[in-house]
Amino acid sequence: MTAADSVLRRVKRTALLLSGIGAAGAFAAFGPRAGVSLTIGAAIVIFNFFVLEKVMGGFLAPRTGMRFSDVAVPAMGFLGILLLLTLVLRWKEFDILAGLAGLSVIVLAIGWEGIRGLRPRESKGEIPK
Repeated sequence: MTAADSVLRRVKRTALLLSGIGAAGAFAAFGPRAGVSLTIGAAIVIFNFFVLEKVMGGFLAPRTGMRFSDVAVPAMGFLGILLLLTLVLRWKEFDILAGLAGLSVIVLAIGWEGIRGLRPRESKGEIPK
């Protein structure tokens, strides 16, 4: 496993953890409407992150030519995300603030990984570049 793979794995794990904590907090503090809205927003953004990871992995893999599936599969993924987001935003009970909080879990997870990467390594006694 490369260093980039381990960073992506930690970002995914942190995003899922933040989603769970955020959803539980929203359910407890603001009720089911906010909890469901936060969960939906987090699910959309995490699914989008997974699709982007696959798309970028496909584009960065060394090959001699592009296949139809190289474009069609990511396009279908993005179309699915757009359709889901459209349906969610048309839902009358959707709590926009909780949904936005859910949409931010990837940003928070990436930010946490960036902060974590700035800390000095205690085991090696060196600061990462």
